Amino acid sequence: MRVGNALKLACVGFGLGVLLRVVQMLYFFDYDTGFYTDGGVMAWLSLGVPLAAAVAGGVLCFRSRRYFGPYVPRRNVLVGVVGLLSAAALLCSAALQFLGRGSDPSDLSCSGYNAATHQVIHTAFWAGCVLFGLVQLVVSVGFFTGKNTLEKAPLLYLVGVFWGLCYLVLVYVFYARSASFVENFFSVISAAALVLALFYLCKLFAGVDEEGAAKRLFVTGILAVVLTLTYTVPNLALLLLDRSYPGEIPPAIQLASLGVAAFLLLFLVTFRKYSLRRTPKGGAESGKARHGGRRFKAG
Repeated sequence: MRVGNALKLACVGFGLGVLLRVVQMLYFFDYDTGFYTDGGVMAWLSLGVPLAAAVAGGVLCFRSRRYFGPYVPRRNVLVGVVGLLSAAALLCSAALQFLGRGSDPSDLSCSGYNAATHQVIHTAFWAGCVLFGLVQLVVSVGFFTGKNTLEKAPLLYLVGVFWGLCYLVLVYVFYARSASFVENFFSVISAAALVLALFYLCKLFAGVDEEGAAKRLFVTGILAVVLTLTYTVPNLALLLLDRSYPGEIPPAIQLASLGVAAFLLLFLVTFRKYSLRRTPKGGAESGKARHGGRRFKAG
């Protein structure tokens, strides 16, 4: 099935992207000046490979649009655990920011914000991390119990969209200032894709245009997952080697986006398993399922 191939492309794409980016930052980057030592060849490769995989995966999902069905709540411990980790990452990020530690990329705990004018958007993002972390806890309970915990408050997941918008503005205004187009592209486009993916996930949970929302969730979600993981995993991992540079988004903020992207990836894999039609809409098998009033699982 095309959707399965799209998810495989996404995993291969960010895997290769992480590897290429680590090699680039270890061997072809000058941490004193912030410039590449190879003319940017490895940087473009680290962007081009995952981006090509994400675009190819999105095209496959778009061409498979008739296979998407409504979200079917299922008991899934793995996604529940990842949801809890996502919530923990958001709340941990909020805690570091609350302590006034959010803008020095060379320190995992970070120092303070460098100007009073930053306060409004940083405060909004901090609040978004707290609220979204709590919502993720509620959603995770549903995966452990096999129920849609947002059924009585279907628009509660808009908190995630609010967090995504704050994250996008924060990154665009304060942190997309690298001399490298590749770095700025990674940070801004991954943030924009996260916003869109969270919006369509909210529609899916709320039961609004479920088929259309599911299709668009896969298209934007694959792009968000691939670019975010390719960018954040190496950046946070390189901190263990004491490698960072001033143009980088603070680790406390990257931690939150990493948790959200990991949750999106596991959700997409789960949705493919349980909520895709075996045959296109209107086919024989889907017709039997409609007449019988039952939803079937996609293998």
